[in-house]
Amino acid sequence: MKRIILLFLAIITLTTSSVFADELPIREKFNNSKPTYSNKYSVIRFFQDQVYYANKKDFKEFFSLYAPEYTNNDGFNLKVSKEIISDLWKEKSEIKYHNTVNTISFYGDFAIVNVTETSTANVLNESNQKGTLKSCSNITYYLKRAGKSWQIVSENVVSEEINMRWGDAKCVAMFMEAPNEVAANSEYSTKLYIAPPTGLQAIGSISSEKIAYPQRTQKDVFRKFAPDFSLERLLIANSDNTNEYAISTIMFSSANSNKVTGYACLIRRVNVVPHNNFIEVKNNSNEKVKK
Repeated sequence: MKRIILLFLAIITLTTSSVFADELPIREKFNNSKPTYSNKYSVIRFFQDQVYYANKKDFKEFFSLYAPEYTNNDGFNLKVSKEIISDLWKEKSEIKYHNTVNTISFYGDFAIVNVTETSTANVLNESNQKGTLKSCSNITYYLKRAGKSWQIVSENVVSEEINMRWGDAKCVAMFMEAPNEVAANSEYSTKLYIAPPTGLQAIGSISSEKIAYPQRTQKDVFRKFAPDFSLERLLIANSDNTNEYAISTIMFSSANSNKVTGYACLIRRVNVVPHNNFIEVKNNSNEKVKK
């Protein structure tokens, strides 16, 4: 199961848009046309091209949309992002992407674009049991003009959720709460709720992992749910100023035996705000105190 989790932690590094996979990229359609379209629609066309290449798994064209100096808020540069996407597409070529452009702001030859993105896929566990994957994220992209089109210079993943389910877990309602943002080395609460499963037993685990490449994992420690079918754990954000994932794993078994009949993995991004060592405030005696 850990291998599956590691693979799909990389999904959100993709950028996607709403377009049918069998359409030609709009950028190619209008390459020889006069620039009669507004900046707004040129950005929308840019993201439509992007999802076309993503759904076609056209690695070369997909990354032609990224500037050489690209980096994201996890510290991944263009080289690392290429390695992650290459591994992902080799493993799961049927992943489908979609997005909605929410807002666009322009500053000369630069643009800031907020996008809601989703992806879906079928996933196999170590026993070749078919499961489902769904992800949803909110991302702010920073673009620079490149000729008649744009390139991505940076991106900030504001929020991110990834849900994977196998077997009986597909039929059980469940929800995970975790903050989108916390201060480095601070305590935060993560809660997990599930609907009472009929004829099933359930145990759960809550942990956190820093977003890194390659991804490093911790061993699951399972506990029984409370009588109201909730589970809570207090976590300490890392002090390395690195974003992290809060991860809940739920395992189901039949009420009459210990045979595992399904499990799920819910993942929520927690962005970690770094501690600023260059802030000074004055106390009542006008003495400077470093925060």
